[in-house]
Amino acid sequence: MKYLYNFFFLICFVSNLSAVAVRVLLSEQKKPQWELSSSCGFGFQDPTSGKRLSLAATYHKITVTSESGYFCINGKKFLQDQLYIKPIRKHSLFGGETYDGFFLITKHKKNFLLINVVDSEEYVYSVLKTESWPGWPLEINKVFAVASRSYVMHRLLKARKKGLPYHIKNTNHHQCYNGVHNCAITRKAIQETSGLFLAHGGEPILAMFDICCGGVVPCHINGIVDFDKVPYLARNYACTFCKQCKSYSWEVDYSFDQLRNYLQEGVDEFLHDLKDIKISKDKAGVVQEVTAKTERSEFSFSAHEVYKLLKEVKSFAFTIKKRTRKVVLKGRGFGHHIGLCQWGAREMIRQGWSFESVLQFFYPGTTFMRLEDTKKS
Repeated sequence: MKYLYNFFFLICFVSNLSAVAVRVLLSEQKKPQWELSSSCGFGFQDPTSGKRLSLAATYHKITVTSESGYFCINGKKFLQDQLYIKPIRKHSLFGGETYDGFFLITKHKKNFLLINVVDSEEYVYSVLKTESWPGWPLEINKVFAVASRSYVMHRLLKARKKGLPYHIKNTNHHQCYNGVHNCAITRKAIQETSGLFLAHGGEPILAMFDICCGGVVPCHINGIVDFDKVPYLARNYACTFCKQCKSYSWEVDYSFDQLRNYLQEGVDEFLHDLKDIKISKDKAGVVQEVTAKTERSEFSFSAHEVYKLLKEVKSFAFTIKKRTRKVVLKGRGFGHHIGLCQWGAREMIRQGWSFESVLQFFYPGTTFMRLEDTKKS
């Protein structure tokens, strides 16, 4: 397969990303209390001047706090607005997890941020620990590697344009990232797709994905994304490959009292006895709004609000049926129904599709690009 290279874009892209280093936000606090440790201690550096800073002793464990708007490390105040904290050797520990690379502490909008600065390939390798599935074969892990790399590259450019001090968060708000792990098959998937990402219009795509799409046709969904900006997510045909997986369909029931109590968390005034509940859907069959009728008034909730309030609801494509004093919700899929369907992709690989063809099925109109080796650039 021939990969498309846009050398002008790649040179600019690489040169502006600190050798493709990813800044992952690990913690954001008004009053930090972060404990970091490293077996051989830490070095400190001013990111602006490049000047190395020192403490009176080499500490294997440090506590980062704040005083009068400045950082303090083991009680010593630093007047710098930003500070690199670099392990002298090997890895660092924070919050029970082990991290590659080094840390940046900085301020942003009155909050203190702890950021892990790590090589993009190591970042994607780490992400596959939580975004992939144990025991799945190499080819499907290549799919996830390229999708995850595309997503973080998209976030890199977006963060740079917005002037953010970090590129991506370490939660499922973006991608789950928990530092160093050891898995031979995901390491091989990273190596065999090294630097490869999906692009549209010469830039990395917003490679969204979920667990199971439930057969929903994305282009008919209203409100989740602006398809004019991300046309490659407006797939106009269904994925039929996930039908046999356990996540394809789900069902949950609530008593009227249970449902009222859950929905109560989403409104300021008291919800009286629930009398009726209705939904409105878009052309894709995705719920747009849920209306709860009580003995005194009506309350409307967006699908996203219901998704947050009712933890057993697994997707936005569901129906509601009333049975005496009980409400039954039946749904399809697990997630937001946009982009790559993980279980669908798994079945496609089982049927003999290549990782490239799977990716272009779920992200139509995209092309493959590869980051140049930064050591050569």
